[in-house]
Formats: sequence, C-alpha cells, structure tokens
Amino acid sequence: MEMRSNNLDEADMHKPETRSFFRRYRIVHTLVLAAAQLALPSASQAQTTGWKPDKTVEVVVPAAPGGGTDRAARMIQKIFQDRRLVESPSVVVNKPGGGGSIGYTYVMQYRGDGHYMVVTYPSLLTNHIIGNSPINHTHFTPLAQFGNEYIGLAVKPDSPIKSAKDLIDRLRKDPGSVVFGTFALGGPTHIALGLVMKAAGVDVRKLKIVVFASSGESMTALFGGHVDMVPSAVANIVAPLQEGRVRVIGVTSPQRMQGVLAPVPTWKESGINVVTGYWRGVVGPPGMSPAQIAFWDDVFARLVRTDEWKMELERSAADNEYINSRDSKQFLDSQYEELKRILTDLGLVKQN
Repeated sequence: MEMRSNNLDEADMHKPETRSFFRRYRIVHTLVLAAAQLALPSASQAQTTGWKPDKTVEVVVPAAPGGGTDRAARMIQKIFQDRRLVESPSVVVNKPGGGGSIGYTYVMQYRGDGHYMVVTYPSLLTNHIIGNSPINHTHFTPLAQFGNEYIGLAVKPDSPIKSAKDLIDRLRKDPGSVVFGTFALGGPTHIALGLVMKAAGVDVRKLKIVVFASSGESMTALFGGHVDMVPSAVANIVAPLQEGRVRVIGVTSPQRMQGVLAPVPTWKESGINVVTGYWRGVVGPPGMSPAQIAFWDDVFARLVRTDEWKMELERSAADNEYINSRDSKQFLDSQYEELKRILTDLGLVKQN
C-alpha cells in the first residue's frame, strides 16, 4: 500500500492535540469531581428524582473479544457491578465486523434508550473520513472519554535495527527496505507510523505496509518474521517485551513510560517531534434525554476514581484523564478535523 504526502504543515500536523485537550480539562474536572463526591454520596441517591436503568445495561464492543477495547469494556462492566454504581444488571456484548460498523449500527437503533452504550476508539471517526462507513460520532450521544494509550514500534530481538536512528537512516536511503505490519487502514497505529516517518523526512509514499485484521495478527506476523516492524498500542507490547520476544525502539508518549518500557526512548528524545495516541470513550444512542446523560455522567465520574480503573489504565500505560459528556462532544469534533488533515496527508481520503 502506498501513502501519499500533500506536504501538510509539520507544526500543524504534529502538535499533540489529544494530549493538550485532556490536559486542559484535568484541573477543572478534578475540582468538579471532588465536589460531586461530597455532594452525591452514591449514584442511586443522585438519581432518585431522575432517570436510572430499570433493565439490563448493554456495554457493546464493536470488535471481537480479546483486544484492548474489549478489555476496557469488561473492566467498565465489572466496576458497574462490583462497586454497585449501576443497580441494574449489566453485560458486555461483542458485535464485531465491518470495521466496527456492526456494533455501532446495533446501538444506533435504540434511539433514546440509555440502557445501551458502545465503547469507541478512533476508527469511529477514521472509517467515516476515509469513506469506509457512513457512521461517525454525530450519530450518537457522547458520554465519556477515558484517556490516551500510546503506541510503540516493535521489532524482533535479533533485528539489525537497534535504534530510531538506525531505522530512519535506512528509510531515508530506501523507504521500501523495511516491511511494516499494522491493522485497520487509517487506524491509530497506521496514523502513528505515518506521522513519525513524515516528521523524520521519510517518503511515506514508498513505505511497505501490510495491513492485518487485528493487532494480534500483526504481532504474530512479526514473531514469524513475515514483517520487520509493528506499531502497536503499548498494552499489546508489554507481555512479549517481558518475555523477550520483541524489542521496542520508540514510543509516541510525551515522556518515558514506566516499568518494562522505561528504557525505551520517546520519539521526541530521538529528534522526531511526534506525540500521538489511542483514545477510548463511550457513546450512547442518539436522542438520549438530559436525565439519562446526567446519570451516566455521575456514574463515569465515579468509575474513573476507583482503584480498579486506575490499575487498569496503569497496566495499559494510559493516561487517566476523564472528560464528561458535554466536553466529549467538543473533543470528538476537534479530533475529527485533526484526523481528517492527517489522513488526507497520508493519501487515504478520497478526493472528489
């Protein structure tokens, strides 16, 4: 697959929009949540005069079991139950297929019903931008954003490429000399790879990229020597890194990560000014009422303060930066425009 560059202004393309948006609201939401914690002793008490679920709540995953989005949904559902944040029963429902469209379409049909929600990630926007789906964030009720997970570039332990400098030097001479494996055309890992290579002065039109159906398949291809490198969410890299099955030459975080990833330099340290990540959130069906939105705002504000959620994000090396329903809409609007610029530069947006 070839990617075409339209010479997008580098300062515009590489500014960390996602990171700065989350940071802007961190202090405000910390104060609001602290006040809410004192004023609202429990979710059930908060909603005694408003709406609350009276049947099973479905947390829909627009992907197969086993991935990061599925893992996040199952943790959300578990905290609903264990912490009694939601009195009604709740279940996780996997609806894979169509690049997420099957799951999204399933939730859309329950207009105005606050018992349904779907866990989202950038493909909700990117699939619409590149023309693979008629559905985007405007077809839903935004409920929450949960933070940002960063992306690492993994190679086999015996790879001759030992550092970011080795990789960039090689690709500047011959952009087709390294085979990359990724999943989801126009997805977060694909975008991260394009951003890094573009910033490094590599001709992204000549990169050799193999697209797989899942991050698991791309990692399997790396283990088998079918591709040379894989950009992947760091949560998918930690275990094989601990097992000595991969080596990581760079991460897209703003500063070094902790634990097993601590020795890995950021791209900024390597002279490549790129910070980008993989956000996740939750949206509900269109037409939800203010009372329904208020209930879920209260629940999710409490959920992100639990030790269980903090431990899950720590395991995934993700930021714990919550955004409520109102500000989630603004976030998704800004991300749509930013991703559209990036994907256009990568030659993935169909031109009229």
